[in-house]
Amino acid sequence: MSNVVDLILMSPFTLFLFIHIISLVVGFGTVLVTDFFGFLWMRRTISKAVLTQVTRNTKKLIWLGYVGLVASGVGLLIMKGYVDNLTKIKLFFVLMVGVNGIFLHLIDKRFAQFATDYQMPPSLKWRVIVAMMISQVGWWGAVLIGFIHHEWQSYIPWPDNPWLYMVYVVATFIFLTLATKIILGKEKPDVTRSL
Repeated sequence: MSNVVDLILMSPFTLFLFIHIISLVVGFGTVLVTDFFGFLWMRRTISKAVLTQVTRNTKKLIWLGYVGLVASGVGLLIMKGYVDNLTKIKLFFVLMVGVNGIFLHLIDKRFAQFATDYQMPPSLKWRVIVAMMISQVGWWGAVLIGFIHHEWQSYIPWPDNPWLYMVYVVATFIFLTLATKIILGKEKPDVTRSL
């Protein structure tokens, strides 16, 4: 055990990597649990009240993990000394996850205004689904790129134009959001259903 502690204290890179991995476990692990409960809610296996209770308890852990990942990731990037094209996409995914977290906070405030699922407008339900998709794409994308860098090589010059991929991802989610707004129309709750 003392050898592990000595190794961490000797190498700043190892220390930052340790914090990065722990933050990944806390943040991404909690996201998977939260999104799983969101999936159960979408399938009507659990109620809105259960989902609200779960998200209220998991938000802080998600943000703790996210902040730890960003802080340790900045340290790792500074020590690495360069940002290749694949890392630019990873940083985009990290930013996307953070912005999505703010978006989910706003959705959560709107979500809390409705006592039951049946009072909730379909467009709000769809926003929750889109936010969950953004969350999964962002977290899995960043983890996959981190794994490729660690296991394959640390400098990867491809893709030639990473910005094109970033624009494609953003355009896809904007299209989904706008299509939902058009298809579902105004936010009218489903009042035909009983409690």
